[in-house]
Amino acid sequence: MRLFLLLGSLLLCFGCKTENTSALQDDIKVEKIDSLSKEKIKSELLKISPEAEKSLESFEDFQNLRSLMHTMHDANAFYAKKYADSADILVGTFEENLSEDLNVNTINSRITVLSTESALLAQLSKKKRVRSEEILGANTRLIKAYNSLVIQLNELSLAIPENIEKELLKDLEDEEN
Repeated sequence: MRLFLLLGSLLLCFGCKTENTSALQDDIKVEKIDSLSKEKIKSELLKISPEAEKSLESFEDFQNLRSLMHTMHDANAFYAKKYADSADILVGTFEENLSEDLNVNTINSRITVLSTESALLAQLSKKKRVRSEEILGANTRLIKAYNSLVIQLNELSLAIPENIEKELLKDLEDEEN
């Protein structure tokens, strides 16, 4: 008799635990990311300077990256999630095909940050249960990393090349003597 009471109480305890976990699983609802949502990121996309534009016009990978960043900037969470893999691949392609004059530490560090943010967005987009706020947050960080790259490209295009700088310094020395 005691054995039956013990088994009955054990079954009752285990039965309650399975019911609680199933009740918890029912409470967790996956929010569907809507393609018609009006939610977008609030960060602005920086423009590239005319000097940098002129030097980068033949660099097709940058033109493709800029076009995709404009798409990502205007995208809601659904489309940001949809294009996350494309952004990650395009950033990698841009990094691989970087021209010799752009292969400097400052540009490489900005590309590394951009690559990290695009990979994080791509990883987040592969999750089954992801909220639109998470996608939009990752997309905002991606746009900020792109803006940082644009700032650096603008600064690089305005920088005085070393040979011109040396000539200017030589002219200054000649004037002083």
